[in-house]
Amino acid sequence: MNVVELARQASLAGGALLLFLETAALFGLFVPGGDSLVLALGALASTGAVDPLPLWLALAAATTLGQWVGYFWGRKLGPGLERRIDPDRLRRARRFLGRFGAWAVLLAPWLPVVRTLTPFLMGAARLPVPAYLLVSALAAWIWTGSLTAAGYLAAAWVLRLLAG
Repeated sequence: MNVVELARQASLAGGALLLFLETAALFGLFVPGGDSLVLALGALASTGAVDPLPLWLALAAATTLGQWVGYFWGRKLGPGLERRIDPDRLRRARRFLGRFGAWAVLLAPWLPVVRTLTPFLMGAARLPVPAYLLVSALAAWIWTGSLTAAGYLAAAWVLRLLAG
């Protein structure tokens, strides 16, 4: 394996691992940067160092899986947290999630700290599993796809300008 191939594999695996940890293990609270990472990897793909389709598939799958793991952590640990939260606040939060839950899940990937906390909170609030799994997967695929494409297109534009 040459250095270029090693870098290619490391960018796929490393990027996917970081996005998984960001939502599955609340890693994003300590090391934010999922947006920047996806944009940078998209830019790297524009140079030909990484194929954009496998990159997107790896990032989207890792983000989806991370969100699902975070959700199930929230379901498991949520009852313990409920004993520490004011019942009126909990009731209002559940009413809000019942009304806007799908939109909150769909928009969460674009907001760094929210992206990290939403899976856990949705699990703790007991958002129905099928609804969460579907909407969070859709959000992850759209988020990673749009940022990978944005990084790719921006870098390609800059490279064309520099080539002059």
